[in-house]
Amino acid sequence: MTNEQHRPNVLLVVAHPDHDSASWALTRAVEEGIRSDGSTAVTVHDLTATGFDPVFTAADLAVHRLRGEVPADVAREHRLVESADVVVVLFPVYWWSLPALAKGWIDRVFSRGWAYENSATETGSAIDELHFVGLAGVQERTYDRRGYKESMTTQLRHGIAGYSAVANSSLTLLYGTETTDAAAHQDLAAQAFKLGADLAQRAQAAFDRS
Repeated sequence: MTNEQHRPNVLLVVAHPDHDSASWALTRAVEEGIRSDGSTAVTVHDLTATGFDPVFTAADLAVHRLRGEVPADVAREHRLVESADVVVVLFPVYWWSLPALAKGWIDRVFSRGWAYENSATETGSAIDELHFVGLAGVQERTYDRRGYKESMTTQLRHGIAGYSAVANSSLTLLYGTETTDAAAHQDLAAQAFKLGADLAQRAQAAFDRS
């Protein structure tokens, strides 16, 4: 975090186009959990609404090769991430991974010289904490049987957060989001609220360290 804010802040990056979906219902529950301590701010970053372009272009490749300037839209994302103590990417699980919009955000925003190999920071990364929250349509037993969570953990925590030298990262999956059972949705909302409260505590700890 490079900002001079006066209270901890969580950046909640959301990749889902439908605000009436379970994904957004649980996003709102996470947001409420973050705000519940009364001292932690939260910025909800709707990638669909902002029109963020996830396509990795020749300009992005030039940045990776250290031969070009960071595109203006990516630079705006960098400033937004830098304003946060904790960054959370919330997404529906598509084909046991990130949807294209969220993956493209990672591809373009987690650029060389900023997310990793950043000489201006002690760790080599501009990102302090990175947490992934996946909304899984099926139940946990399917993930356990097929090894899906282990695979996603390798990809997200080790392949992205670890490669970017992010010291603190996690993957949380909320299971069974496609159910029509109202009680199950209430339980999911309670899980999401608690997750938000836990993220607020992490943001406070990170803020105190900065």
